[in-house]
Order: sequence, then C-alpha cells, then structure tokens
Amino acid sequence: MKINRFVALAAIALLVVGAMGAVSMKAFAQTPAQADPCSQQDDDAAEVQNAPDTDNVDLQCGDQNAPDNGQEAEGIESADGQDAAPTGTPAITAEAAQKTAESYLNAGTAVKVELDDENGALVYSVEFSNGTDVKVDAMTGSVLGTEPTED
Repeated sequence: MKINRFVALAAIALLVVGAMGAVSMKAFAQTPAQADPCSQQDDDAAEVQNAPDTDNVDLQCGDQNAPDNGQEAEGIESADGQDAAPTGTPAITAEAAQKTAESYLNAGTAVKVELDDENGALVYSVEFSNGTDVKVDAMTGSVLGTEPTED
C-alpha cells in the first residue's frame, strides 16, 4: 500500500512539474518576430496608422516614419545621434569642387573637402585654413555661398 501511495504522489508531482514547465515555456519563449521589436509588423498594424503612438518602438528602433530605403539623409541625425551617409551620386568630383572653391575664394589651398546633404541637396563643403567654408553644389558645380567654419 505504501508503494502505491508513493507511485501516485510521484506521478502527481511529475504532472505538476511538467505543467509548470509548459506554462513557463509558453510565457517566456518568444518567436523570432517577437524577439526583435524592430522587425516588420503584420498587416493589422498598418490599419491603425493614424492612431497615436503609445509604444516605445521609436526609442528602440528609431523613427518609424522615416523612408524605408535603407539609408538616411546627411544632416538628419539617426536614432543613435550619428549623421548618416549622404544619398545620391554627385555629378562632380571632390577635386573639381575644391578647384571651384579655391578659384572663387582666392585664399589659397583648401584643407578639407566633405560631401554633405543639406536640405535634400548634395553639397561639397570646402574648408580653408582662414576659417571659411565654401559650399559648392555637387550636381551643378556652382558656388552656393560661404560661411564661417564651425569648430
């Protein structure tokens, strides 16, 4: 009789532990789509586009209203605070922009040439040692203007 009671208690304990394991697996296990909050959401979420945003996905993944082209424009900070690479292909080279800026300013040789995206337009920023920054349009090669170098 003691053995039957022991076997019955062992079977009940095994069932209870198994049930607890199944419940905890279901509660804590995540599918791959749930594991990454930045992954593509289902079509039901697209129906509530005009609803106010009440989650924290923007904090985890960045701006959800940004274009989905895989790149961000220069001058617009990404979610991690870093500037993204400029988009598009310039029509002129950095050397041509440097020569244009040097002939425009007539102040010697440029120290630095950088491709930027300013308000949606590709622009070369050509910096001179005298503290001047000449903006050259990367598509037309024309000088857009000058401004003091930001240090």
